[in-house]
Amino acid sequence: MRLSLRQYFLTKMQTKAKGLVIGIALSAEGVSLCVLQKSKQGQIEWIKDATFGLQDWTEELQNFAKVNKLLGSDCYVNLTSHHYQLLQIDKPNVPDEDMHSALVWTIKELISNDTEYAHDYAQQPIQVGGQDKLSVVAIPKKDIQQISSTIYAAGLKLRAIGIEELSSALLSPMVDEAVLTLVQEHTEEIVLNIVRNRQLYFSRRIKGFENLGGFSEQELEMGIVDNLCVQIQRSMDFFESQLRQPPVRKILTKLDTPLQKQLVQQIQEAMDISVELFEPDIVLNEGFNFKMASFSCLGAAYQAFTNPSKVKNIANDSSKGAI
Repeated sequence: MRLSLRQYFLTKMQTKAKGLVIGIALSAEGVSLCVLQKSKQGQIEWIKDATFGLQDWTEELQNFAKVNKLLGSDCYVNLTSHHYQLLQIDKPNVPDEDMHSALVWTIKELISNDTEYAHDYAQQPIQVGGQDKLSVVAIPKKDIQQISSTIYAAGLKLRAIGIEELSSALLSPMVDEAVLTLVQEHTEEIVLNIVRNRQLYFSRRIKGFENLGGFSEQELEMGIVDNLCVQIQRSMDFFESQLRQPPVRKILTKLDTPLQKQLVQQIQEAMDISVELFEPDIVLNEGFNFKMASFSCLGAAYQAFTNPSKVKNIANDSSKGAI
């Protein structure tokens, strides 16, 4: 990704808003934005938020950054599943330094179209016995370029572009025992993760619950919760039997329904396991809440406070991962 001379000097000459980090999430419906900062006491605070339409978010972001004195701030972007493909691929038998180029040909075979892609990959800490697979993310290169241009045009510093599967892992509690999280953006599929110490051990999407917010409490009790619990149990069984891991002891939920508390109680009663609302370790300013927040957005910004030196940025050199 190359910056124009104007964009380069714009980002270099601006004064960074002290301690402020911007998170942006792009979904199928629009753009969510949040601003986090670290307080003097070391707490991470959620202090601003905004939403934009996909058609006009370039101009809206520029105005928001200027009005709120955010020019020069670090910005992290997360994409929902509509903007990328997540593939499970056998790990090529090549040195690590050749992995990127080796994956190009495999991805081309799996994604049979003429679109030029950028890609990155990760390896989960535990795999099924005998398997050696990589999780590979492929994003259209034109989308990477458009996102990067928009961020830089707003006077912000783009640090990373990521995916929503990793957001809830970053927001999960730092505990040594396995925690299962259910996170759902508005009208999206449910993302089920199993994490330990914020490391992602298992991830899958649960389809068929995109309209969860439209059901009453009585309708949830008429088979919907039972169907969800079946999917949860299958994932827990795979984690224990196939990955040979200790049982999951807690479920954290952030689902797209105003009946989250009732749903927590119903899942807990059906599965006989501790179930709680998913509330990240973020201090809320007045008027903010986690109930209808975009965790993809919060997770994007939150990574700046975890271990930013290890954050991969697929946008740093989009030619390297071009497919």
